[in-house]
Amino acid sequence: MRTKIFFLLVLALAVGAIASTMALNRKPIAKANSKKARAFQVNGRIREIAVSTRTLTVAHDEIPGYMPAMTMPLEVRDAALLKGVRVGDEIHFELSVSEDDSWISHLEKIGSGVAGTPSDLTPANASAELQKGETVPDFTLTDENGKPVRLSDFRGKAVVLTFIYTRCPLPNFCPLMSKNFRALQERLSKAFPGRYHLLSISIDPKFDTPEVLKGYAGLYQADNQSWTFATGNEEQINGVASLFGLMHEPEGGMISHNLRTALISPDGRLVHLWKSNVWTPYEVHRRIEEAGLKGR
Repeated sequence: MRTKIFFLLVLALAVGAIASTMALNRKPIAKANSKKARAFQVNGRIREIAVSTRTLTVAHDEIPGYMPAMTMPLEVRDAALLKGVRVGDEIHFELSVSEDDSWISHLEKIGSGVAGTPSDLTPANASAELQKGETVPDFTLTDENGKPVRLSDFRGKAVVLTFIYTRCPLPNFCPLMSKNFRALQERLSKAFPGRYHLLSISIDPKFDTPEVLKGYAGLYQADNQSWTFATGNEEQINGVASLFGLMHEPEGGMISHNLRTALISPDGRLVHLWKSNVWTPYEVHRRIEEAGLKGR
């Protein structure tokens, strides 16, 4: 009798363990499905190829319900997809967009182009782009509170500067820059309290008013003592953008643009310029230390 009771008890525990395991295994599946990437079928023409970063700048057709026709640099995760294509080629590609990333997941050439076709994204003044070690000229913009803000206001602090616009649809462009700045704010506030400043400059002055930027800043828990969002008129924005080689062009109600994030030393010199979205808050922190600003 005792043996029978013991056997039934063991059997019940085994069934319970199996049920628990099945329940645990179901949860990640549901979570994964909720974050499944959307896929868009798109046609376009290659304007630039950056093999080192696996990036294609593509002048693409409208993506109905998602994005107007634009010229954008897009990541290609599989380097093999870049074989056999060149600047000017017409392509059909699949753009995959997840909650926090976007990339070309499939590509086929549908027409040959002419080598040397220039990119539609052209700097306003390419000769004005600063080089490492050069002093960044002072400039004046308008902050999220509607007050003038100058780069010289932050002299004596390490400044990390980037460009965004609040309507940017690709998660690994402006939204990623702002997420990285939020992480930087947390990291640098611990390492260099009161000795750094973050500056996010909008390239969409017609839409990104100070009021809009203030609301956007709230989404990223920005502390206005150490993180400023700035706008200005088109001439002001173009002038600052040209210093860092930021290319931007209105298209279809949105803005085609590349990416630039700069580290400026406390004495106002350009320390480093990131020309993509692959930088990390840790890397910026390390470069600030290498530039001579020691942690507390």
